[in-house]
Amino acid sequence: MLSILAKLLKVLNSEQSPGQIAAAISLAAIVGFTPLFSLHNIVIFFFVLILRVNLTVFLVAWPLLTLLGVLIAPGAESIGLSILQNPSLIPFWESFYNTLIGRWSNFYFSGVIGGLVIGVITAVVLYPVSILLVNQYRTKLMQRFEQFHIVRLIKTTKFWQLYDSTAN
Repeated sequence: MLSILAKLLKVLNSEQSPGQIAAAISLAAIVGFTPLFSLHNIVIFFFVLILRVNLTVFLVAWPLLTLLGVLIAPGAESIGLSILQNPSLIPFWESFYNTLIGRWSNFYFSGVIGGLVIGVITAVVLYPVSILLVNQYRTKLMQRFEQFHIVRLIKTTKFWQLYDSTAN
């Protein structure tokens, strides 16, 4: 647990682009709000590995957003059900299900499609908010934390030694 926190602090204090950190949080929202074994999650995992997205932030944000996803699951279920039962979309869903990708995608489950819709909307909102929060942390909070007496005490602990070893 301490090593994860140390790595997260390392990322926040590093010169890494806030966009890379925000992309990790946004992609974690999509994965967290939908069932794990879905085709779109495999695609997102490939994006995380191929693109310059911070893996540490993704791996920390994913379980946290999964807990939030469990809380919003009933709402996602009802949104997905209304999308799947929309009379104008029924021919599209029938033809999509008759394809191989359609069957693998699990979009015929209301929880999957509803969670994906909520996840994408949340990801679009989280991206600029995360960039703003990372920039605010780096410009205002990071220097203020260094002045606190408790921070000076923490720097003498094993946690700080672990953080310092991962930073170098």
